[in-house]
Amino acid sequence: MAAINQSSGQGALFELVARGNKDTYFLKDSKESSFPYDASYNSSAHHLAERRTFVPLNAVTWGNSFEVEIDPYGDVMTECEFEIELPSWLPDLPINPSQLTTLYPPSVANGLYPITRDGLSYGYVNYVAYFLFEKIQFYQDQFLIQEWSGDGLLAKQLSEGSYTSSFLQQQLGGLENPIDPTTNQPTVRGIQLRATPQQLKIKIPLPGCQCPGDGGFPLVAMAWQKFRIKATLRKLEDLVVCSNQAINKYLNPSVFYPWSQDQDYQMVFDDASVYSFKATPLLDIPNPTILLATIQHYVPSRVQEELRSSAIQIPFRRQYENNFTFGELDFIPLDKGGTAAVTRRLDGRHPTEKIFWFFRNQRALDRNQLDNFGNDYFNGNNVTSVPPLIGNPPTATNPYTIFPPKPQPLCGEFYYNIKLIIAGRDRENLHEPFLWEDICQLVKDEKASGLGIGEMKWSTGANYGIIYPAPRQPEGTVNFTTADRPTLYLELANIRGNDINQKRNAEFRVFTDSWNVYDVREGRGRLLFAN
Repeated sequence: MAAINQSSGQGALFELVARGNKDTYFLKDSKESSFPYDASYNSSAHHLAERRTFVPLNAVTWGNSFEVEIDPYGDVMTECEFEIELPSWLPDLPINPSQLTTLYPPSVANGLYPITRDGLSYGYVNYVAYFLFEKIQFYQDQFLIQEWSGDGLLAKQLSEGSYTSSFLQQQLGGLENPIDPTTNQPTVRGIQLRATPQQLKIKIPLPGCQCPGDGGFPLVAMAWQKFRIKATLRKLEDLVVCSNQAINKYLNPSVFYPWSQDQDYQMVFDDASVYSFKATPLLDIPNPTILLATIQHYVPSRVQEELRSSAIQIPFRRQYENNFTFGELDFIPLDKGGTAAVTRRLDGRHPTEKIFWFFRNQRALDRNQLDNFGNDYFNGNNVTSVPPLIGNPPTATNPYTIFPPKPQPLCGEFYYNIKLIIAGRDRENLHEPFLWEDICQLVKDEKASGLGIGEMKWSTGANYGIIYPAPRQPEGTVNFTTADRPTLYLELANIRGNDINQKRNAEFRVFTDSWNVYDVREGRGRLLFAN
């Protein structure tokens, strides 16, 4: 038998030693060893986002307030919105002329056939989900964190963001406005479709829930505090419109309101047969159904503990609203060949990235045209004529506010020039509406509203390559907390008087879009800056 070569014997010994070390490593013979092919996993909580709806604490009625409490069933809230179902004054209707006794919900027939009363159609005001709310308030216990109006939420939605994302939110908010290309007016059929709106939604921009990139509102870090939303609704009588824009709700209520029992409605089937019926009386029209819907995420216990023990600061935009009016005395200088120069002092807080505004004539408000931000002074009373008749020709002291003049309903502006004054000096120079309503918005954002909403914006706006909807941060601001007497100076244009006493009255709403910080620590939340 041949002897084993010494080198071969040493190699075999080294191999045995090496294999033994491998076995120790892979088979966990010591505390330091591990098995890389182990198929077991550490325990972890599933990532789950749950959506729930909450019923208000008190009854929802037209013209009154209701409250709804946010139930912290999850850990982090990322979305909060109102879901709205509006009643109709149309009763249940047939859809087959041969089966008139078989009735269906009014939305079915209203979507199939023309329904008019004496040639007029009726519906809710455009963007009704926004205009439904006079005021929305967000409370932490008894402390007011934020406050909005539906009008302000709509104005912001119309003036920022992309065309597509903004249009989607407007559709959910009740946009239904087919336009006649000849008269540039809402069609009779388009107004009729608003009588039976679909389920509507408006988002509530709470801290941490204002943009998709926000981290959410950490409810788990404030377990001992209660959060609620209080909302005040407009009256039903202030939310309906008639296709005849010459009718005033105060002078002709029996014709203006759709629930009048004086005349029957006519529904015309495809075979030209007519079905007549009466509308539901006002007292029998039910109240709206409004629910609060939230999306809340569940996080692992480790993350819960980190949220409870860490200080969290959430920058968010806080809106302040200024409601001004202009009366007959403000417009008298225009009758004497002068300039109607007026000033309005702004109320605002915190670093403000923009202010935006709109006007409404009392004539439009008397017709519930809440979405009409235009001045019809240079147009005639015959709103259906083609082209519209000129009722007030331009003069040296009352020139066109826009040239060439736009067709109705947006046929002019309420002012010739406007500027911002701080500490007695011009912060923004005197400029015409074209700069504030078109150039400024198109330079700073993707779109301009085209509806008479003006803005002064000091942030850089949309950056190149941004993907909408996008998170926001303050790029440029004016600190309204330390600003000395911020004042808007306006040179007013002439407007039409109202139908009752022919006095000229207009509403002017200005919104300051400011930044604040919501601070969460030691189980409680607070505003980092009160003023």
